[in-house]
Amino acid sequence: MTRTEEKREMDMQLMKRMQEMRNYIRETQPLIHCITNPISIHDCANVILATGARPIMAEHPKEVEEITAVSSALMLNLGNITDVRMESMRLALAQANRDKIPVILDLVGVTCSHLRRRFAESLLEDGQFAVIKGNISEILAVASLPFHGTGIDAGAEDAVSEENQSQRGEVAKSLAKTLGCAVLATGKKDLVAVSDQAFLVSNGDLALSGITGTGCMVGALTASYLPAVSTGSPSSSMGRIKFTNSEHLVGDSYAESESAFSELALSAVLGVVTMGIAGEKATKVSHGPGSFQTSLLDEIFCLSDEEFAGKAQIFPL
Repeated sequence: MTRTEEKREMDMQLMKRMQEMRNYIRETQPLIHCITNPISIHDCANVILATGARPIMAEHPKEVEEITAVSSALMLNLGNITDVRMESMRLALAQANRDKIPVILDLVGVTCSHLRRRFAESLLEDGQFAVIKGNISEILAVASLPFHGTGIDAGAEDAVSEENQSQRGEVAKSLAKTLGCAVLATGKKDLVAVSDQAFLVSNGDLALSGITGTGCMVGALTASYLPAVSTGSPSSSMGRIKFTNSEHLVGDSYAESESAFSELALSAVLGVVTMGIAGEKATKVSHGPGSFQTSLLDEIFCLSDEEFAGKAQIFPL
């Protein structure tokens, strides 16, 4: 088999596995616990519903452990941070780790304040994550590299380009290896990495940057697909993640993968490709940011497996 044929076969297997994961979420309707910011909480809940999963947006410190314990995934989002949410995130993270519930950490705004950066560092030091997500400047920041973020936006100097994409991929892979999770860096080109492999996703439309919360929604979409990772599918040709209670996790990793490209990363690929394709479709039928936002949710809900496979722009680095 030639390298071209091998790549085609791998692409088909990856697409088949992602379709299985999408179907699994629609069939099982897992509960996704989100501790997120009030700016995007409504949109995050709706995109979770659009995948077939069920959202719960609890943040009171006295109930988050109980709610996390009955959930299938946990999303922590650092946007518009408060003391109460910081306490709740610590409690929910500890509960999720005790119960081996996958967690995504969205590093919103770690480039804009020492408070968020220190808090993110403490979470990463104390807890285990399935996926960490941020724009490229936020990923560089938690990797202790120079960054140029402004507010919650990535700096233009940090953007993934043809000239630096290999270097950015190495940074993401190194960070994934250090933290034992998948890394998702969003931007005009989205970068998804595990310790030994990285992919670029080129789906999307400029209109996605014209409404608030689309980055948070990608985090929520990724969280929606994480329950399919831990459960897997007996018919899958790609194998599945094996979550383990062992205290001897290789490299302090959260999970060991039997697949060529960790399914933790596939959940992130599903998140960014779904948002990107929906954005491309929504911009064709909308007339401005208001109608675009409505159309975006409709397109996420209506996205078929055939459209997903036909429009996904996923490239190995």
